[in-house]
Amino acid sequence: MSEAFEQSIVSLLEERVELAISTVQQLRADKLELEAEIARLNSDLLQRDAQIQELENRNSDLTEELDSERAATADERSEIRERLEGLMDVLITSDESPVDTNDEITFEADNDESDAEATEAEASTRPRIFGSI
Repeated sequence: MSEAFEQSIVSLLEERVELAISTVQQLRADKLELEAEIARLNSDLLQRDAQIQELENRNSDLTEELDSERAATADERSEIRERLEGLMDVLITSDESPVDTNDEITFEADNDESDAEATEAEASTRPRIFGSI
């Protein structure tokens, strides 16, 4: 082989080696960038996981509070319902109980000294209240 041909092969091989070296260096730089991006994404993922856990805990607390309030409201409604039923029973019982109309109560206005001077016509117009219990 001729020396020029050998020289061209050597220079071609050198170019190829330099290209391979630069490619390896570029791949290493890209790898470092990707590792940094992965680390950042993992950090973001951990932060979001913590936020999700915090929101789930808060949601659980709010759910417990809501259940407690619902139970208190149900208890209050039940108590009001029982009181109303008791009042209705009292009203029904009072409607069903016989009323003695023979018991009359008379209320008269007190006679003081100024009324003593009143005429007989005025005395007849004095109110008297009759009623039964």
